[in-house]
Amino acid sequence: MNCPCHSGQHFDQCCGRFISHRELPENALQLMRSRYCAYVLDDAEYLSETWHPDFRPSRLTGDSGIRWIGLTIIDSDEQDIQALVEFEARLLVNGQVRAMHEKSAFRSEQGRWLYTEGQMLAPSFHPWKPGRNEICPCGSGKKFKRCCA
Repeated sequence: MNCPCHSGQHFDQCCGRFISHRELPENALQLMRSRYCAYVLDDAEYLSETWHPDFRPSRLTGDSGIRWIGLTIIDSDEQDIQALVEFEARLLVNGQVRAMHEKSAFRSEQGRWLYTEGQMLAPSFHPWKPGRNEICPCGSGKKFKRCCA
């Protein structure tokens, strides 16, 4: 299975090794990609574990009406123990493709990267309702109706 983070790698060689706890992410970008995969897989436990305790919400709730269909990394700036990763994630909500644009902040504590908080930005991708034979925006190359619909 290709990794949902759209790295082009196999899931087990990419984010799966972090979500399964075989390895820790070496940098904030790896953590960000694996957290996106956790959203795709609805893995609230991994999301909670990788959220800095000072910023973690008391309760994580999934949204079964959302289907995450794509990720684009826009920028990544990593210092010694702090990092920013800007990304845009595409999601399917009620048959429409939408986007979420965020600049996420991360902190490394005792060699472990953790998500702290994110700043929401205006997405460059505008809501889109697929036509009859449109190609799926997830990048599969298949028609939308045979893929993410």
